[in-house]
Amino acid sequence: MILRSSLLSVLALLALAAAGTLDGCVPEEEAAHAGPQSAAPSAAADTRPETAAPENVVAEGSTPGIRKYGIFYTGSVIASDPSIVRTPEGYAMFYTDLDVRRNRTAIARADSRDGINWSTGWVKNGIKGLVIAGRDGEWDENVESPAALRADGKWMLYFSGYRDKGTPIKGFPAALWLATSENGRDFARAFSDPVMRPTKGWYDNDAVYSPTLLHEGGTYYMIYVGHAYTDTSKIPGGGVFLLSATSADGVNWKKDERPVARPGQFPDWRREGIAEPYLVKKGPGEYLLFYTGLQGEKRAIGVATAPSPRGPWDFGSKPIILPGPRGAPDEHQVLAPAAVVEGGKVRLWFLGANRKEMLRIGYAEGTVQKMLEESR
Repeated sequence: MILRSSLLSVLALLALAAAGTLDGCVPEEEAAHAGPQSAAPSAAADTRPETAAPENVVAEGSTPGIRKYGIFYTGSVIASDPSIVRTPEGYAMFYTDLDVRRNRTAIARADSRDGINWSTGWVKNGIKGLVIAGRDGEWDENVESPAALRADGKWMLYFSGYRDKGTPIKGFPAALWLATSENGRDFARAFSDPVMRPTKGWYDNDAVYSPTLLHEGGTYYMIYVGHAYTDTSKIPGGGVFLLSATSADGVNWKKDERPVARPGQFPDWRREGIAEPYLVKKGPGEYLLFYTGLQGEKRAIGVATAPSPRGPWDFGSKPIILPGPRGAPDEHQVLAPAAVVEGGKVRLWFLGANRKEMLRIGYAEGTVQKMLEESR
């Protein structure tokens, strides 16, 4: 989820980019090749690597269990909310970018052989790797927070959507949509309506954000973030809640009654709640849940463990990723992790924000065992 506290900064970036005064937002050669959203991918799209390989120097903000490297990926304007899928060629990353032509968020895809050097193979509407854009006059005028997976022989892309004008601010209310694709690039909405809506007076009264999914044993498991501010009539209080749901087909969802985590559950760097979850299977009966801890404007990344995708979750006590030093791309906040476990190794991508609230995707890696030991 794009930081709600970043809204004014994002709007300022959009205004500068639209005026052509923000360097590197939409290169002239890409704008020249940009066609309508329904057009085929441009053959002249930029396919150069977006990042360099990690240096030997470990970036500040690392912990003993996870080494953070000073490399960051930026899309056409920003890159936020990564979702990673293993492919035969390497890795696909879906992320939130900005559509400067319509002053809205959009969802794009980049590909990598090594998970470090990313490139896009097409441009649509001036956005590198665009796969889903908002619809005029619909509830999903803005789209963000993608969660991608391959299941039942197709690509499934879940994302949050909201209108240009919101209550209490832009970004609310938000619901969850589903798009599908045969090739992972040409996506179409499966339905004109959301597959999950906010429940009035409940933990997700104002928004459904940041889904993460796992398909196992014929069941789809989802963990997501619910926001409740304007109506909390059915719950003890409002705030940011970690929630869960299950489905037999990935379309019809049953929300679990109790939150996975709630505000005030922890007295530390997570005291205002847990957000941006990312669910990973480590092995038989072993599951990991990476997440963002909320404390005022501070953000840090942690990991929880469970014997089942439905929990119960042990959230540990220490963060595994911290913000970088002053001047670093992630000096202000680190959040919205995505992860892949490969044997005993964990690879982690995350959103890094500087003090100007420019959003980029960073990279870190480590061993699963050491990470878990240091998070206790």
